[in-house]
Amino acid sequence: MRDTQNPELKAAWATVPEVATTAERYEAVVKLRRAFKRSADPERARQEVIDEAIGSFRESGEWPADLGKRAAKAYLEALEGESEYRALSQAEGRLRYEKEDIRDICADDALAYLGGRLSDVLSEAKTAGAALNGVRNADEAIQVGGDALDAWRTLTGLLTALENIRAAQWDILRAVADEDTRAKLRRWKSEGHGEVLGFRPDDVPPFALDAMQTQRYTVAYLVWLANIGTGYVPGSLAEFEADVSAAAEPPSYNDSGDLIDLSPTVVPIPAAPEAKRYSHSRAAHLDYSAPAPKPMKPNAVPGDPAPYPYS
Repeated sequence: MRDTQNPELKAAWATVPEVATTAERYEAVVKLRRAFKRSADPERARQEVIDEAIGSFRESGEWPADLGKRAAKAYLEALEGESEYRALSQAEGRLRYEKEDIRDICADDALAYLGGRLSDVLSEAKTAGAALNGVRNADEAIQVGGDALDAWRTLTGLLTALENIRAAQWDILRAVADEDTRAKLRRWKSEGHGEVLGFRPDDVPPFALDAMQTQRYTVAYLVWLANIGTGYVPGSLAEFEADVSAAAEPPSYNDSGDLIDLSPTVVPIPAAPEAKRYSHSRAAHLDYSAPAPKPMKPNAVPGDPAPYPYS
């Protein structure tokens, strides 16, 4: 379920006008449908008039002259209301699917916005972290005061932004994933993926790994993430899946213990050599109703005597 109270998520979707417009239309039609007073079923409304007329006839012995008119009026009034209610219900359903489809299409734009927001947060956190001057907790920041205390306050505020960015990131990724991929996302999230590029648990300090796997962020983790330089928001679900797959591959080393670069290389394909044409070469004459092809200009000399030319 999407967290509609997350300001980062709202801002991310707001960068895509189509998403915001469709969401507004959907919310509007939901309100209209809920506020609409649904009338009785047309058949039931007509039958009630008929039943009333029959009961009156039993008592008075007089058949109402305007029964048909009143029954038809009751039916049409109920039919009008029922038709509008059905229209509102169908509009709600269609706009809900349209809203989800547009979000799927525009999810990459929303993720790109979150990536920019994360860069801003980490840049600010890096500056503030440098001003801590060895402070490790709130008590030490209060004791030291000055720039260290201001930096601690800044970092504490940035933690909320980081939490919202990550929550929005996972919300959007889940929104565009199918059921099987959602299960993978839950596993990857619990393993610590989606925080830094090239994530490998063995390369991450224990305190940072715990924050990655639990999403319980601390000032120490925020400063570490800001300084490591690989914090990111996946640009798309496909990109995220590729990052996780690449990180799962074990590193390779040579006999000296040096890491081997196994990244793919592009080898250019050489141009095909020009076909050899000898003095005895002839172009194929496939259509005898057309003139014979002109003789080819030789560009090579055969090593053996030329074969006997058949005419």
